[in-house]
Amino acid sequence: MKRTPPILGTIIFAISIILVAAIAVLVIKNRTAIFGGSSEGQEPQTTNTAPTPTVATVTSTPTPTPSGPKTIFVSPTGTGDGSSAATPTTLANALTLAAAGDTIQLAAGTYQTGDGTLVLNIGDVTFVGAGLNSTIIAPSNTLVCHGILIEAANITLKNLTVNGAGVGGSCGPDGAALIHGTADADDLTLDTVALIGTNPAPIPGGVDLPAPEATHGVFLTGLTNATLKDLEASDLNQTSVLIRDASGTIQVLGASFTNSGSRAIFIQDTDGIVLVENNTVDGVLNEGIYLRDVTGTATIANNQVFDVRYKPTLAGGSGIEGGIVHTNTRGTVNTTIRNNIVDINPNGTTLALTGETLLDIDGIEVNMFGTAVGTALVEGNMIRNTDDDGIDSDTAGTAQLDIIIRDNNLKEIQDRSISFVSTDNGRVRGLIERNQITGPTAPSPSPGVDGDGIGIRPRSNSEMDITVRNNTVTNPRRKGIDINMNRGDGSAGPVNNATARFRFEDNRVENAGQRAYDVQLEDTANATGILIGNRVNGADNDGIRVRSGAGAGAETNVLRVSLFNNIVNNASAAADGGIFGRSQVASRLCLRLEGNSSISTGAPQDYHLRSQGGSSVLELFGITNPILAANPSVPLRDALVAQGNTGRSPTFPVRVQNNSVQVPTAGCTFPDSSFQPQLPN
Repeated sequence: MKRTPPILGTIIFAISIILVAAIAVLVIKNRTAIFGGSSEGQEPQTTNTAPTPTVATVTSTPTPTPSGPKTIFVSPTGTGDGSSAATPTTLANALTLAAAGDTIQLAAGTYQTGDGTLVLNIGDVTFVGAGLNSTIIAPSNTLVCHGILIEAANITLKNLTVNGAGVGGSCGPDGAALIHGTADADDLTLDTVALIGTNPAPIPGGVDLPAPEATHGVFLTGLTNATLKDLEASDLNQTSVLIRDASGTIQVLGASFTNSGSRAIFIQDTDGIVLVENNTVDGVLNEGIYLRDVTGTATIANNQVFDVRYKPTLAGGSGIEGGIVHTNTRGTVNTTIRNNIVDINPNGTTLALTGETLLDIDGIEVNMFGTAVGTALVEGNMIRNTDDDGIDSDTAGTAQLDIIIRDNNLKEIQDRSISFVSTDNGRVRGLIERNQITGPTAPSPSPGVDGDGIGIRPRSNSEMDITVRNNTVTNPRRKGIDINMNRGDGSAGPVNNATARFRFEDNRVENAGQRAYDVQLEDTANATGILIGNRVNGADNDGIRVRSGAGAGAETNVLRVSLFNNIVNNASAAADGGIFGRSQVASRLCLRLEGNSSISTGAPQDYHLRSQGGSSVLELFGITNPILAANPSVPLRDALVAQGNTGRSPTFPVRVQNNSVQVPTAGCTFPDSSFQPQLPN
């Protein structure tokens, strides 16, 4: 038998191996075509009819993945493609390259866009500078209305400065702005952005109202959702941050504002959630933080407002100037103003800057006018150096307000430290508690201020429920705590037909410049209330006075008031009495005195009751026979002792003056110690 030569066998064997490998490759390609996908990294498909051949690993080329968001690098003199910090491009070119999701990284330097505005109209783009005063946007060589105009959603500006020297001019009713966001600029973020204006540094007599064409810092209108964080705004000629007709969540957080030509923060006609927190305002005209017709929820917390200057408009003062102000004329809002510091005139030099005769600036204001409905909490604030009110709340029209004012510290307030006023047909439910009030050490430059600790003024046809408890008032220049239902403008004001229910409880007044506690009614007003557990230590007049018929009108008002367990010490010789009750003209005073102590050796009387005028009536709870006018009045002393009242001695001085004190009739009711006005919700 003929044998195959060894070399030929080797060749045949090699050819066989190659054929087997080729067949295996064909099988794999065939199966891939049938089942889809790449053979790389997959287990071979098997059937029940044939075994899987053993083959070598086959590697295929990976499919390229699409590119994601990119960073475009920019410098003022860039000439590259922007793909790296080493090859930066220009800002103008970057705007043509950018797409949604991209970041434009701006190197240090000054960027100008010729003589135009920098327009940002590609959404979802982030602009990041190299830091404040390092990356500077200087929009123009000639005046333009907007430095940066934002016309797209979800844009972020971060770590850069906008210089407003080239922004201004006649720009229509909205005015000019360094940064202007339109209604298309939803979900805007400004983070660590400096805004530099041209408002001159203040000098005595040099601060005036801004010109109509003055430039805003940031002006946003019509957008939804905006976060302004860690801004640094200085020398802005008009409002530093103006937000109007917005919705959603609006936040101004951690910003600093220096020498604003008008307001620092002004948010108007906005509905949603508004947060103004941790900002500092130093030098501003008329209002530091001002919310007007903001509905939904508003929180103003942990801000510091200093040096608020007053300059009336051509029509006169608006009456709502203040360090922090929230005023609504419509809609419903829940407002919290908490843990702020407001110092209107911190160094005693603010007044001279405008050349006005007085500052006329409140510390904090919460006002509901028109048809507005509000709930407010004013809590934990520190307020200093105003020559108007410290905390002021006014309600008018048909507005309704539930308000709590608690745990605030007020000092050097020239007018009322806390002021409540309701007029027209307004409706107020208020709680004032645990506030610390210290009166001014120097007289006010204005003769029209009251200098009261807490002053409450229900007027016109309004209705008020007010509880005042656990407050301390020290050295008020005039009254400590009072409720005065007067006309508000002398005899020229509207007739007072208001209704009030009040409770003064566990308050302390020391060294009042006039009366410590005072309740007065005029015209046809009607009030019911109690004073319980209050203390007086020093008053340069009556310790407690309750008075009906205090005005010059028809004076048919009715005051139903009870005094329980109050302590009056050291009313002065100017007092009618440590505790004094008085009815006048045609009014009615229904008075209950129970468990009180009145010890005022300097005052002529410990208790003094006076019914003055032919038709006035003073009815005293607990007596069964009229008590005739007398000084001293033993029957009155006996009646008071029977109700647990005491004075400076067993024979403490008391007086009945003019008309007799009357036995209670069906026309008089006397609230008991559990009487409670409606509290705020």
